[in-house]
Amino acid sequence: MHDLLKLDEAAARLGVHVTTLRAWVREHRIPSYRLGQRFVRVDWADVLRAVSVDRPGGGPRPGESRSPGDSSSQVACVAEGK
Repeated sequence: MHDLLKLDEAAARLGVHVTTLRAWVREHRIPSYRLGQRFVRVDWADVLRAVSVDRPGGGPRPGESRSPGDSSSQVACVAEGK
């Protein structure tokens, strides 16, 4: 069974703003599923796969070392279930 989440729920799990997640969906970085005309859902497994691949900006992948105080390190912990 797929774990389909609303965008705000998935963003909260990742520790990113919902606008960021919407941009990733719009840019086709994360597959999304439309329910009716207004509702969009994402599969949590797809989100985790998307955050684990190298980003075009050259930034570190989730789980790699980051400088202390970098809030993006929280994303890695959430994505890995820690």
